[in-house]
Amino acid sequence: MKEVIMDIERLVKEIQEEKIKGRFQNYIEYMQFPKYKNLKENTRIDFSFPLTMLVGKNGTGKSSVLHAIYGAPSGQSTGDFWFSTQVDPIKDGENKYFYGYKADKNSSIKEVVKKRQPSIKAFDYWETAALNTKIGMVADDNMDKGSRNSPVDKNVVLFDFRGELSAFDKYFYFYKSKNDKIKRKFEQKNKENKQFIIQRSPLLRRIFLGENKVTFPNHPENCLHDKMEIYNMENNAKILSEINNILGKQYVEIRRVYHRVYESWGTSVLVKTKDGMSYSEANAGSGENAIINMVCTVLSAPNNSLILLDEPEVSLHPSAQKKLKIFLLQIIKKYHHQIVLSTHSNVLIEGMPKDALKLFEMTENSKINVTNGVYSSEAFYNIKEEVKDKYLIICEDVSAKTLIEGVLRKMGLIQHFKVEPRHGGADTLITRYLPIFALDRTIYENVFIILDGDKEPDDIIPYSKIPNGEMDDVVKIEKYIKNLTSSYSAIKPLIDGNKQNGGDEYQKLQVYKEYLEYAERHLYFLPKKMIPEAIVLSDVNVRKNTLLDQNDIIIDNSNAKDYVKKICLELFTDESKMEACFDLLTKQWVTSCNQEYQSLEKILQNIFEYCNSGTFE
Repeated sequence: MKEVIMDIERLVKEIQEEKIKGRFQNYIEYMQFPKYKNLKENTRIDFSFPLTMLVGKNGTGKSSVLHAIYGAPSGQSTGDFWFSTQVDPIKDGENKYFYGYKADKNSSIKEVVKKRQPSIKAFDYWETAALNTKIGMVADDNMDKGSRNSPVDKNVVLFDFRGELSAFDKYFYFYKSKNDKIKRKFEQKNKENKQFIIQRSPLLRRIFLGENKVTFPNHPENCLHDKMEIYNMENNAKILSEINNILGKQYVEIRRVYHRVYESWGTSVLVKTKDGMSYSEANAGSGENAIINMVCTVLSAPNNSLILLDEPEVSLHPSAQKKLKIFLLQIIKKYHHQIVLSTHSNVLIEGMPKDALKLFEMTENSKINVTNGVYSSEAFYNIKEEVKDKYLIICEDVSAKTLIEGVLRKMGLIQHFKVEPRHGGADTLITRYLPIFALDRTIYENVFIILDGDKEPDDIIPYSKIPNGEMDDVVKIEKYIKNLTSSYSAIKPLIDGNKQNGGDEYQKLQVYKEYLEYAERHLYFLPKKMIPEAIVLSDVNVRKNTLLDQNDIIIDNSNAKDYVKKICLELFTDESKMEACFDLLTKQWVTSCNQEYQSLEKILQNIFEYCNSGTFE
């Protein structure tokens, strides 16, 4: 497990470096939707990380956005998936989106708008239109009025794992003949489909044996669409290896063919195992068949392709999902693909950088809101998945993480915790994250926040100490919250206003009380109202053999970071080594066991005991 996490972290860092170096060609940087389906007007999605994950519950527009991205490049059309009928009419001329792309490192961003227009060229035609600043596009002085940029030239691969049915599944479970009746019993239909597949199986067997032309009786057209593909150690060994790794299999050969032996066109595979077994997709899982087809397709795509995956976690075990994520990161690094996928799998989003995750949520007015850049914990909450790390500590920055981990390591408890910095400041953590955590204790009971000491209010009154006479007073409870947050921005309670649920005031009061009760057990501050750098540099053992080994130097929150920088330059002559420098100083600090260390140790011990016993001191 630890190795998997390290692989993901390494690949993410390497891909980020490749992106900075401009190694991705014809890369779509962002897409904006002035009006598109049910998205909030002018919704913008940034693709700053080459593996973008659209996260959200079912019905929040993730697939619709994938279809828009599909239609962006030259020769592609969103109308392949979204088209007007008399039952579901689409009003012409209103729906549009635009995107910005860079041809290469040295190119400027080109913006292209695609608009659904009535056209004699094709029904549901999406055409490029002239640059239009009124919808948010950026003016380009190098372009004449009324002119337009050419769409991005990019190979597109779209894979919908929910609809990725094998030829066998298409016929056996879904095919209906002309004589099919609604009242026909399942057993009867099953029997008829079974007999048909048995009758046609000799044709498929001949294809798997290598015949290039197989026809129905009295029907001259070839059942085979393309030549059969063979993957073994002598032929396409790389593809075979990747499939085996993701699925945890030991296939020695895979044969894959696209045919219409079972009436409609579909894919069949025949796999051979290490122990001599051989079976088709009829006896394989749907996830197994989908992964085989996806890996074969993706690894055959040209460099810098646009790869779109709709819910790749379908029918995959969590361990296979983890391996799939590593596979996608690896091919991005090697082939510079741009990959966008939709998901509601916590396994896939875990460990991904903030800028890779886009959260899709349905608003009260039935519009879809998209948030760029969310942490996985926030996404977990919205898709109702569990946080897998048993004990999670969230802090403000890397320095706090280093300090907390240093103490945990000396305590011998480091293996029980994961410490994650959340950039955005204490106010964000305490007014945005903490309310989310408090609302779902089953998920976030073992999640804790430790803020820098300078954010600690002077007089915190814990929830258990609030007088009983004030417990049912919304105004008074809100004052306790504002005192805790050290700001005038109280939390925004999630209420529905339903009178059957007590109405606005009652629901607000319950949210406030849950927040304060959760905060008492899950919110902490570093000792003595100090920031991490001040805590470490206030110790005499740390000051020895540094430029701070002077009695007249006073360290406080205002200058501690500057002195760490000076020490860093003294030790490494390189300001970029700040993290390494602070790590070194922290290792010296933990050996002192001074008052600040003891205070932080007590906090962490309290957290550990609470996680294991549910008690709080």
